[in-house]
Amino acid sequence: MKTTTLGILLLGLLLTACKQSMKETELTAARAANRQSTLAALASVYQNPVIPTAQDPKDPQVFKAADGKFYLMHPNDNKYKIYSSPDLVNWTLKPASGFSKATGSFWSAGSFKYGSTYNLYYTYVQGANNKRIGVATSATPEGPYTDANANLVVKTDAGGGYIPVIDPSVFKDPANGKVYLYYARNVGTGTLPDLRCVELTADGLNTVAGTDKQVLTITQDWEKINIEHPLVYYAPNAQASHRYYMLYNGAGGALPRYAIGYAYAASPTGPFTKAVAGTSTGNNPLVAQDPAKGIYGPGAPNTVVDDAGERWLIYRIKTTNTEAWNDRAICIDVLFRNTADQLICTPTKGTNQTAPTF
Repeated sequence: MKTTTLGILLLGLLLTACKQSMKETELTAARAANRQSTLAALASVYQNPVIPTAQDPKDPQVFKAADGKFYLMHPNDNKYKIYSSPDLVNWTLKPASGFSKATGSFWSAGSFKYGSTYNLYYTYVQGANNKRIGVATSATPEGPYTDANANLVVKTDAGGGYIPVIDPSVFKDPANGKVYLYYARNVGTGTLPDLRCVELTADGLNTVAGTDKQVLTITQDWEKINIEHPLVYYAPNAQASHRYYMLYNGAGGALPRYAIGYAYAASPTGPFTKAVAGTSTGNNPLVAQDPAKGIYGPGAPNTVVDDAGERWLIYRIKTTNTEAWNDRAICIDVLFRNTADQLICTPTKGTNQTAPTF
């Protein structure tokens, strides 16, 4: 009888221990699931800037490479800094410069992939007005790049003096397969600056004679001083007159009022029609300073589409309300096109936002 009682007691203790173990296992599983859910939630949000001022970023150029990563390049004196990212949010600085020259300095660049070759279009500065556009090539997105045509676009006046050309970007038209280079001319000279377009050869290494033309000039008050940083992209679902959008900058790059505008056309070579200047939805400028958020001088626009089909604007801001060059940071925000084919982008800084889908 004592043996039976003892057995029952031991069996009860064993069952209690098993139940407790099962509860702890369930609790551990629940905690793990909750942790994974929390991590997933954290991974799906981000805050601007994605590259802070402390890293001293300049005006960026962003492209997606064959390895599925995004690459961001910006000038750094006589070199280019290169970052890579899997998602536009988390950026890693590459240890080596992708391209450099022994003398002079670089300004903003553009990029284009031709077959298995990456083309880097660079602004090379050798003097006040001696600013030209060259192209270098590499088999990998992070370089090293080698000069292929150091004088792709060089402009001179009737007296032989240099006319500065800067801020190259390249677009391949999906409709006709042609490749176009967009750039800014006469910035900072006192002569009315303009944005221009020239067709490139299929490999992107030379211009096609007789195709260089003006596509935009300063016509709106917010643009005054300069017009620069042109970038064109294709919107296949827009109405025919809005299939080609041009993003660009107006004012001066060191100024808090520097801003991003847009224009649209039925052809990659124009004529481009600017959005109406004003403060209503869809007006120019598209992205302007927002002192309440600590956002000044948005510029150097880039755009990509994520895996969910959402278009993103990658751009720089200034973080101070001063005329300076050492206060830039890199941000990303959704670039929305409404049913009237107007572009809308609300700049953000320091607040949680839904991250791109990749």
